[in-house]
Amino acid sequence: MKHYRTWTFCTIILLMLSCAKDDDDVGLNPTIDFRTDTGYTYLSDTVGTQDTMVVGVLVSRGDDRMHHFKVTVSYDGGQAVDVDSIPLGSDTFEFDKVIVTRDMTGSERWGFVVVENDGDILRRSLTFTVE
Repeated sequence: MKHYRTWTFCTIILLMLSCAKDDDDVGLNPTIDFRTDTGYTYLSDTVGTQDTMVVGVLVSRGDDRMHHFKVTVSYDGGQAVDVDSIPLGSDTFEFDKVIVTRDMTGSERWGFVVVENDGDILRRSLTFTVE
């Protein structure tokens, strides 16, 4: 009986030592960064009607390959509509979007979206209040 307890105790200790918790690998997501150079708009703002802005984005791949990039716009809280859609085949991507605001007051939300091959989506957006 004594040998049985010793054997059981040793077995339990060995099992506990051999079982290591798996690291939960948090995948590296793609990034969308706005260009902050002179002449680029990179923050939400209040702007005038028919104002012209340039938004530059720098996109970098994460762990998964990127499938496509798109630009969306929604007016006054409405449904977002795709205005650009570009297939991606590289690990980095740069894009400049020239935005001309409407000739009426309201809000415009411009979205910049990366879709990965596995279906994951990353969004960054800017909202302009047009006065």
